[in-house]
Amino acid sequence: MEIAALVVSLLAFGMSGLVSLRQLKLSQHANALPVVVDLFREHRTVRLGQARTFVHEELPAYDLSLGLAGLPEEGRGLVRELGWYYDNLGALVAHGVVDIEPVSGYLGGSVLSVWEHMEPLVRAERARRRQSALPDPERWQAYFENLYHLVKEMPAERARAKAQLWRPTAL
Repeated sequence: MEIAALVVSLLAFGMSGLVSLRQLKLSQHANALPVVVDLFREHRTVRLGQARTFVHEELPAYDLSLGLAGLPEEGRGLVRELGWYYDNLGALVAHGVVDIEPVSGYLGGSVLSVWEHMEPLVRAERARRRQSALPDPERWQAYFENLYHLVKEMPAERARAKAQLWRPTAL
């Protein structure tokens, strides 16, 4: 009888541990949800849409070896805002506030294409900041760069496929 009671107690302890872990995970998702929703909403704003258009269509025409200084004032503002957006998003992912899967699944293509267009400018801007003896020049857009590599490791297609409720339609 004592063994049966011990087994039941151990099973109850194990189940309560599993329930606690599940509750912790749900709590983490609940805390991150407003952040993710706000970030996705911000990505759809007119201003960031204009910034993505500038980066894809106009940025290649400028001398990116000059960094931000090689851009007109309006373009510089658009590039800064877009870069800061992805840099902030990258910081949240790197520090575990937001999971990479929903970010890559929803924004992965944009992260990749924007970084690939901006990378020469970022490298030049870091070099300019080093020459100006600005503190920590390699930090500029480092989280964005890291986000790019994380999305490469977890491409949008794979991130979406990992979602429990992803049911793509056949094309």
